[in-house]
Amino acid sequence: MTSGPVATLRSMPARVVLGLVRFYRTWISPYRLPTCRFMPTCSEYATEAVQEHGAAKGVALALIRLAKCGPWHPGGWDPVPERRHRHDEACENASTASDNVNRSS
Repeated sequence: MTSGPVATLRSMPARVVLGLVRFYRTWISPYRLPTCRFMPTCSEYATEAVQEHGAAKGVALALIRLAKCGPWHPGGWDPVPERRHRHDEACENASTASDNVNRSS
């Protein structure tokens, strides 16, 4: 089984979400005044989030980002968080556990 950005692009929900973002960027965004206070823009962020994390988590991250869009948030550089793989978490937990055992000896 494949994992990572290539696998998420093959899923139907991810393709639907990316299609909706493309529709927005092509047909709605050009007719609005440029008001984005973030870099990358919210549509770029949504695309990257879905590609990196899949449809469900990508949409959740994009909605959180959209909720920040207002006068109460200064904006600026806000990249998509990196994907944490289960293998990385398992190695990190094993390393912490072995450190605790070594310290108690």
